[in-house]
Amino acid sequence: MKRAFSFGDKSIEPAVSRVNAVRSVAVIGAGTMGQGIAIDLLQKTDCEVILLDVQPEALKRAEGMLSSLWGRQIKGMQIREEDAKALTARTKYTQSYDDLKGADIIWEVATERSEIKAKIFETIENTVDPERIAAVFSNTSSHTTAELAVLFKSEAFREKFLTVHGYFPFEANRLIDVMQGKYASTETFNFGVVFADQILEKTVIALPVDHHGYITDPVFQAMGAVVSWDIRTGQDIVELGGLWELFTANPFTVLDQTGHMPYTESSRHMGKALPKTDRLRGIYNRDGKHYPDWIARLEKEGRIGVNSPSRNGFYAWSDGRRPKLEGVLDPSTSKYVPIGEISRKEFWSYYEAAERDRRAGKIKSAESLVYVACSDDAGGRAFRRYALPICLYALDLIQDRLATPGQINVSTRAGLRFKVGLVEVLDALISHLTIDGVLELARRARDENADDPHTVAMLDVDGEVGPRKGIPCLLHEMKKRNFKRLLGYGKFFRTPVAQLDLDTGEYKGCYLDMKFVEPSSRDRVCSIVFNNPLRGNVWNRAALDQLAHAYNRVLMLHREGRCGGVLFSAAGSGMRMLGADAREFNRGWFEREKGYVPLGEAEAAAFTRRGMSLFRLIQESPVATVGVFGEKWGGGAEFNYFLDLRYDVRAEGFIFDTLDRKTTWQPKNTYNQPELDYAILGGFGAAGELLRLGLGDSVIFEVFDQGMTADRAYQVGLSNGVFDEELEALRRGYERARLMAKDAPYSRALFKHQLSRGTDDEALAKETGEIFNPKKNPFISTGLLALLDRGARAPKMDYACLDTELPGWRYPADNGMVDMDSADESSAQGAASEDA
Repeated sequence: MKRAFSFGDKSIEPAVSRVNAVRSVAVIGAGTMGQGIAIDLLQKTDCEVILLDVQPEALKRAEGMLSSLWGRQIKGMQIREEDAKALTARTKYTQSYDDLKGADIIWEVATERSEIKAKIFETIENTVDPERIAAVFSNTSSHTTAELAVLFKSEAFREKFLTVHGYFPFEANRLIDVMQGKYASTETFNFGVVFADQILEKTVIALPVDHHGYITDPVFQAMGAVVSWDIRTGQDIVELGGLWELFTANPFTVLDQTGHMPYTESSRHMGKALPKTDRLRGIYNRDGKHYPDWIARLEKEGRIGVNSPSRNGFYAWSDGRRPKLEGVLDPSTSKYVPIGEISRKEFWSYYEAAERDRRAGKIKSAESLVYVACSDDAGGRAFRRYALPICLYALDLIQDRLATPGQINVSTRAGLRFKVGLVEVLDALISHLTIDGVLELARRARDENADDPHTVAMLDVDGEVGPRKGIPCLLHEMKKRNFKRLLGYGKFFRTPVAQLDLDTGEYKGCYLDMKFVEPSSRDRVCSIVFNNPLRGNVWNRAALDQLAHAYNRVLMLHREGRCGGVLFSAAGSGMRMLGADAREFNRGWFEREKGYVPLGEAEAAAFTRRGMSLFRLIQESPVATVGVFGEKWGGGAEFNYFLDLRYDVRAEGFIFDTLDRKTTWQPKNTYNQPELDYAILGGFGAAGELLRLGLGDSVIFEVFDQGMTADRAYQVGLSNGVFDEELEALRRGYERARLMAKDAPYSRALFKHQLSRGTDDEALAKETGEIFNPKKNPFISTGLLALLDRGARAPKMDYACLDTELPGWRYPADNGMVDMDSADESSAQGAASEDA
């Protein structure tokens, strides 16, 4: 959204107010990341964006890139010409720091070199009024907040300084880190988190404690660094770097796209600054070097990736806006050679893992990674030598209380785009091998690499050698305390929904695609926000698991009397909510040359069955539900039909008139059921629910065959309120949920039961009698006092239902997670077949 909302959280209200007052943001550095941040700010805010760089040619490139982007968006009918003009008018390119005087936020994105940052910060300090500015951010990849904060002389600037770091490509990557350090105030930290979360619409990893490179960057840096020392040929870049393609992408192709400078400068800094207990510090310090000579040669020669004049880096790249790989560097000759295939003979486990996934209809699964980790080929040895130390590093972060299991998993899934998060990999290893087996796997790897003291130190799990000497690995503590996993998994498809709290031993909700805001004691309203705007907040297996767990939390809070209503919404501009994830309609990875690979009937039926059971639970529960959304498609629209009230935000955009054969800008439909066009059905009960809501056949045909605008939906009774502004819709929706939450639980449960049952006069008479019985309805005494004695202050109602049986309702017995200890090892797909 372009404005922030507190969702009833009083602790962030000052930050929300200050965020909504931001009118100008300055970005220092017009390189790749600076351009990405500028694009994001321009597209997601109405702010002026000041792009500062000391090099005029950098500003010229940035201006050309943004102009080209707006042109492509006009051509693609994403924006109008007047929109492009407005975007251009809000952008200022400058070499003068004087132009920063009116900025509310200054975001440094220039370099990793401390001496250059010091000069930048000194100039800011001499130019900008610290009382006027809300915050100064640095996009540093390797420094701690404290290391950079002390570059400011003034305490006023230190209190307003945060490290806020996004990932390439910034405008298309979900993840962002916000780190406080020891100098920044709580107010500044809250401001940074709210701005990153609600304005930039990112998945935020909020870290109060300083750590070099946050969570994600040390993992990504290490993916390249740990391999780099063993690379001798171009084939090594392909094969050893190719290990990471089992998780995400070869890091050397990514570095070519981001440029090598952040990597080399971060390696230099980490080599000097990492604490003595950091398991990975050895990969940045070998023979007095922070990275190998062959990478240093590339840097010296200016071959730093696709954006260098030669368009060469670790690979040779073609010309054009979408360059392709044309060759790979042979470090022994410094020439580019043809890109070979990973050897099937030496790395057969890579191919076998992929084939296993194909047969099971999976994509880069945890099971396939475990298979490679235990294999005896070059692939297995590569996993144990390169990937296993990074897995152990993740355990160190948890053990040292620098990060939680959920933060690490979300960071690798959202930021590095792992198909399986790093902590999921650890849990899979423990599940298949036991904790003792994982310890033995690390010792096996240690013995395989006995001639390399650096690798031996990284693989230490017993606290015997290296940086972790005297600190046995977290696996030992987990074994002692009988912890068999670090994450909790959803009851439907066993995707992550919770994380282990080491201090309490409990599993607490942690979601990749959802935000859960606890209710305040005053309002008693939970907020559940679907939080994957880059994918349109689609429905998939993970989303169903996360919503099931989140709503279970709602019901627990309701039973305790702490929650009476839920506000549902969606993150992102326009609050869009799409339908089912089309990628999950295909069995396994969709490949154009292979075409559609059908799901099995049982598997498809199980998805609908589980979704419907969850939606019915929400519909029939004694909790008031209000949805605030914009455009809704397919399953996104269907979900809304199960809620008590629906508030809609109007949408506008280009619409193609099939009769006049022209496209015009006009109101867009906010209710869309396009399933029939794609030879499928509304799998979450659209037809039946629209009938239940009282819509006639012709109106239902209208929803399916042409869609409905927000105003038309309000006209036919499908929508309960229509708004132009997202913030106003949220304010009104939240307030309505707050007022509905005051309903007595017994009465609301009975009311919903009557709605689902239909007309029954005799049952109504019986229920009316029962509702006046305090033994059955303990809320009656307090409720009627408010009606009978209007001159007095009504006593506060105790909403707890711990000892009360609500009519037509039973609280679920489960906690929204599968019991992994008693569950069999079958996959979610196998479980789906059993369901059918």
